[in-house]
Amino acid sequence: MKSRNLYTIHDVIVRDYTVSQLPTGKFLHQFKPQTTDTLYQFETNSSNVELINGDRYNIGFTTGADGKNIIEPSALGRADTVNKLLSYSAAKHFSQDKLVENKGKNDDRVRYSATDGYYWGRKYAWRRFGLVIAKGAFYSYLEEIAHPFVPCRTINKDIGIHSNEESIAYKEEGLEEAMDALIDTAVKVGRYFESPRYSKKFQIRPINAISDKK
Repeated sequence: MKSRNLYTIHDVIVRDYTVSQLPTGKFLHQFKPQTTDTLYQFETNSSNVELINGDRYNIGFTTGADGKNIIEPSALGRADTVNKLLSYSAAKHFSQDKLVENKGKNDDRVRYSATDGYYWGRKYAWRRFGLVIAKGAFYSYLEEIAHPFVPCRTINKDIGIHSNEESIAYKEEGLEEAMDALIDTAVKVGRYFESPRYSKKFQIRPINAISDKK
């Protein structure tokens, strides 16, 4: 399940959790959040208890044509842990919600001469595609994989005078795919994650820490 297809809910308190066997031999797990009557469900090959009533979880789910909310088991985790798919999905939704604002700022403040596509200034590229990891890790990763970039100048009108600074802008084409690949291959090792695509350990932000601030 790709994270881009998931909806996420943070800090759900589980109630009315049940497990029942289906005619197929699989087991149907169902529950409702404490504050609503919305039903969520997922199937497993085991009757093992996956959730505990009264505990808090982060969940990733899709909505089927029949209106059912189907949880992706790999995107289910306790609220005090980090699930890479949930965090990445939440970061994408956060960035999408602010796309108009950030693209407007990028258009207004980033000057480059390339004509082979759209380019994002470093800060706005991170806000658009990389919020699931720290800004420095995002820049370092793109440098390692040699993602295309061009020189640019950035103009910041918010500080009261026009600043004109030398910087770089990343080509939009391939940015989302690069981040998809990093998260897809990320493996948790202690407090950090590792990926064969990146030489350094990095942290994936928990949902409640995802922000476009530093």
